[in-house]
Amino acid sequence: MKSWEATEEEMKAATLGGVILGSSNSSENRSDAFDIGLYIAFPIMVIGCLIFAFFPLIVSNIDVTSVGPPPTS
Repeated sequence: MKSWEATEEEMKAATLGGVILGSSNSSENRSDAFDIGLYIAFPIMVIGCLIFAFFPLIVSNIDVTSVGPPPTS
């Protein structure tokens, strides 16, 4: 370890919750709110991207005959 690098104690003191990115200490394998938000948002983003990607294939199966033309005036 270089003399200018922070020690584990200094890094924990500098962070509010003591959660350090890439910490090798397995006893403190905690997730903060940002991680939990990503865990929740990831499936929603994947489903949205799949719907966006496959919409041209799905649009031909949508029945729009009962809707009629859009108003012109």
